[in-house]
Amino acid sequence: MNDFTTQMTTTFLSFAGIIAAYIVHQLKKFLLTKGGEKAVKITEIIARNAVEAVEQVSDELDLTSEDKLTKAKSAVIDGLSQYNINLTETQLETFIEAAVKRMNDEWKKGQ
Repeated sequence: MNDFTTQMTTTFLSFAGIIAAYIVHQLKKFLLTKGGEKAVKITEIIARNAVEAVEQVSDELDLTSEDKLTKAKSAVIDGLSQYNINLTETQLETFIEAAVKRMNDEWKKGQ
């Protein structure tokens, strides 16, 4: 039963990663037409920095996954407001999830 659960989890995470990648691709395409490449690059950088910052303090503050997401959203919103970039909740979560996936992929490559 454990093997089945592990296999299902792995399959689900792979599928979720593919869906997230597709959503990020579509979102980037939308933002490029609406706000230009500069806005996409700024958003990606701010999301990546926010995720890394939250991860650094998560152990000290004993944050749950939901707490991490909330803190990352807040940091991204604050960062984007400086550039007058506004995203929907879904777009915001998509950029954060993409940054988390990128960070996890880089971490796995380093092992």
